[in-house]
Amino acid sequence: MPETLNLDLNTLFPFRLDGFQLEAFAHLDAGKSVLVCSPTGSGKTVIAEYAIHRAIAEGRRVFYTTPLKALSNQKFRDLGRTLGEERVGLLTGDVSVNRDADVVVMTTEVFRNMLYGTSLGAVESSLRGVQYVILDEVHYMNDAQRGTVWEESIIYCPASVQLVALSATVANPGEMSAWMTESHGDTALVVTDHRPVPLRFHQFDGRKISPLMRSGGTLDHKPRVDRATGRRTRGWEPQPDPDLLVQALAEREMVPAIYFVFSRKGCDQAMLSSGHLQLLTGEEWDAVEAAVTEYAIANPLIADHPHLPYLFRGLAVHHAGLLPTWKVLVERLFQAGLVKVVFATETLAAGINMPARCTVLSSISKRGDSGNRYLTASEFLQMSGRAGRRGMDRVGHVVVVQSPYQPLADAQRLAMAPADPLGSRFTPTYGMVLNLLQRHSLEEAHFLISRSFGEFLENRRRAQRRFRRPGKEPARRTAEPVPYNWRKFLGLRDTLQTFGYLADDRPTATGITAASLRAEHELLVAEALFTGILDDLPPERFAACATALVAEELRPSAWVKPVLRGDAEEAIQNLVRLAREIRRVQREHLVDVPLRVFSDACGLTQLWAEGMDWDNLMGLTNLDEGDVVRILRRSLDLLDQIRHAPGLDSRLVSLAIEAADAINREPVKELV
Repeated sequence: MPETLNLDLNTLFPFRLDGFQLEAFAHLDAGKSVLVCSPTGSGKTVIAEYAIHRAIAEGRRVFYTTPLKALSNQKFRDLGRTLGEERVGLLTGDVSVNRDADVVVMTTEVFRNMLYGTSLGAVESSLRGVQYVILDEVHYMNDAQRGTVWEESIIYCPASVQLVALSATVANPGEMSAWMTESHGDTALVVTDHRPVPLRFHQFDGRKISPLMRSGGTLDHKPRVDRATGRRTRGWEPQPDPDLLVQALAEREMVPAIYFVFSRKGCDQAMLSSGHLQLLTGEEWDAVEAAVTEYAIANPLIADHPHLPYLFRGLAVHHAGLLPTWKVLVERLFQAGLVKVVFATETLAAGINMPARCTVLSSISKRGDSGNRYLTASEFLQMSGRAGRRGMDRVGHVVVVQSPYQPLADAQRLAMAPADPLGSRFTPTYGMVLNLLQRHSLEEAHFLISRSFGEFLENRRRAQRRFRRPGKEPARRTAEPVPYNWRKFLGLRDTLQTFGYLADDRPTATGITAASLRAEHELLVAEALFTGILDDLPPERFAACATALVAEELRPSAWVKPVLRGDAEEAIQNLVRLAREIRRVQREHLVDVPLRVFSDACGLTQLWAEGMDWDNLMGLTNLDEGDVVRILRRSLDLLDQIRHAPGLDSRLVSLAIEAADAINREPVKELV
């Protein structure tokens, strides 16, 4: 058991600590990992801060992981202010600052890759001196695309490291903590449903803000009557204009507010609709002008941003289609109280810390992959939980806007619904197979794969079914089916062996190179590098082909004018043929890993790498600026991986370096 330290809690935290925080401190003192599940805004971060102070007092180190680069950047700045810049480092894949610091902030993907012992260094050296790993927003395990990263991080993290897993409210925290104990080490569960700032739920009918539920939280099924006309409402009336609600929020002093709208276009239109309102005082207007002027010196592209006039009215938009530098400005002004209403997509709910007095939900449904659907209980909780600033607000307000298609009772049920349970998104990939077999035998890899949260849940439910049927064993036992994850692992292994990346269940020289890559399809990227397809391209066309390997399909209404010609076009066609061959081999081994080459945006990458300025580049496409930046940053990330990959020909490494240097300029270059 770790030695008890004399940390002065009154000095570290000059405010009254809650019981669940003190409980978590005691578990950390006892050498246990902790899973903390509590509502958004309840003070989970205090537990992470305690772990940091405890580690520093012991002469040990802390890794602080977050789901998003932007959140890592914010946490890096915040910790640097409180601990001193010399104590804090940052790793986000393409940014490395003070990586040997006492506290290193990183994305969870970077931590997972570190555990594999990739180009970031061997596990033993990378984690030297680390006592705690903080897994912020661990409920991201439910994310369909990225959730596996959190499971892998917990499974592969050395047992000597204490995990501090911080989660929003979930329905099955006991299952999660039991799995963490089984797969990592002794993990204490700390749960609270207490919100220091309670929430009040309202609805807006186009004229006034009124309670969503009757006092006591009971549902109100009575039909509403319009007092002016005397008629009953049929469902909810057509959705009111956003400016009516913004004005009502301002009049009732319910700002600053985050107004969630489930489309980028909807966010922009809502801001335009409210643009005639003035929410700032003269003093605040001057403060915005000073902040924007200073920020534009370092970020000149924002000086002529079309949204700039709305900042001077206290309004802003925040979504993935905006320039990252613009979003950072909006975040800073909102945190300073100079943006009173920000219209945002739901991604803001799970990302940057932008506390508000009120959150608004423009709808309780959104469009998904299979059409329109209601929000899940956890999505509703995540967004509504942004309301109420601890130490600033007595209550937080949540306003649901009426809709012509959604009965009031559905909104009431969502407001009272419990959180969704955490599930498993664990899935083997080519990179996982190569990395595990680089460090483990096939039998050891099988053991690690079997420790996924999904298999834990299935084993538990299988045991519960047997317990409910005592003495009723089947007459003839049948063999247990091979779990899906292990079948997929073996199929991926066989495919890698066919292409020469594995031999006798160990990575070959090319397999070691491929193991260092992190992409949607590591095998395709490795084959593109080893087959000579890209060898003779100039750097700007090499960069364009990198985009083809990482880009996603553009939405149907999107267009990009520039197209690739000559040797670059030929290289793309060779990549397409290579992908077709990989798909054929995958089918032989019963592997279904999506694999397509998207070249629509490659022309933009080539022109940017050749030196075209940003405004001219954006004139050649109707993609949002944020989308183009994201495409270029993903291309840059792959080029950085290639430049650091072991065993590659020096010509390819030089091409990757030149191509990366050509791309990495404002506004693509990441701000810290």
